[in-house]
Amino acid sequence: MREALPPPPRLVEHGRMQFGTYAGPIAATNLIDAQPWAVPAPRLVRRLRLKEWQAFQFGNPRWFFAVALFDAKTLALAQFKIYDRERRQKFLFERKLPSWALRAPTNLLDSRMDWSGGDAQISFRNHLAEDSIDIHVELPADANDGRPAVAAKLRALAAGCEPEVVCIPFGSNRGMYSHKGCLAVEGEVRLGDETIALTPADSYLLMDDHKGYYDYVMRWDWVTGGGVDEAGRRIGFNLTRNASIDPLAYNENCLWIDGQRHLLGPVEFDRRSGAEGEIWAVRDTAGRGQVEVDFELEVDGYVRVNALVIESRYRGPFGRVRGRIATGGEEVELDGMFGMGEDFYLRC
Repeated sequence: MREALPPPPRLVEHGRMQFGTYAGPIAATNLIDAQPWAVPAPRLVRRLRLKEWQAFQFGNPRWFFAVALFDAKTLALAQFKIYDRERRQKFLFERKLPSWALRAPTNLLDSRMDWSGGDAQISFRNHLAEDSIDIHVELPADANDGRPAVAAKLRALAAGCEPEVVCIPFGSNRGMYSHKGCLAVEGEVRLGDETIALTPADSYLLMDDHKGYYDYVMRWDWVTGGGVDEAGRRIGFNLTRNASIDPLAYNENCLWIDGQRHLLGPVEFDRRSGAEGEIWAVRDTAGRGQVEVDFELEVDGYVRVNALVIESRYRGPFGRVRGRIATGGEEVELDGMFGMGEDFYLRC
């Protein structure tokens, strides 16, 4: 089983990535200083191959939101997704961008990642040195799809939250970094004339700060979600199958209970048809019943691009969660919680 180690001051030392699972934020996530291939590459080439993004999913019993700034260098996106579980209504803001429109942070202790275009803006202010992240979103209404104007002002509260910070090998000195956690959140989202309040008592936020030297074809399976259980505890989970060369020792699977981190083993995905539609069944590869999670698709989502050297067949549905995760002598029931998944394919 993996162990969360004290974080190193720098993720790359003397050109070598420090693979492992860490218990706190890293002051310098300097993957740009690694030499990820057998033949040394200049800094410009490394920068063009280094994929970087910040993303947050958050919600309460009725609402689910996802916001991301994603820079794959040859393709960049600003996204904000809204889903009303009661009305089964989804709204999407998505803007394709040139890579130079985004600049990813090199740490989460004191940094920012911003985008603005016309009367739209998305801003992440990272202050984990002070146990907070501020998220601001301003988007105009879109009469074509009925999306109302959006104004979100939120603060993610990291005090007492144990993050899962990983550096996972895809090769001998090539891989990815991710900082994930399940935080409390407070603030509001205004959708037109409607105001949605999010409070630590009934809401949750999942975060992902991410950098990686991925293959020319990027491929992974992912389900994440959360909610508040019957005992009033904030629950979040992350389940991924990616390109790790040793998933038992290096993966990013985790369960959080009121911010407390519980590391999990590797998982596998099985997509099947159920009585009410498609189900993604996620199970631990050891077959010990540690992870028995079904993700029931409620609304689908796609990003499709086919332009010579770039091809995206991204699928990102929202859906209900049922099942359980066993950890630390406890079985955590997930029935009724909500989240999103990714069947990710990007060639670039």
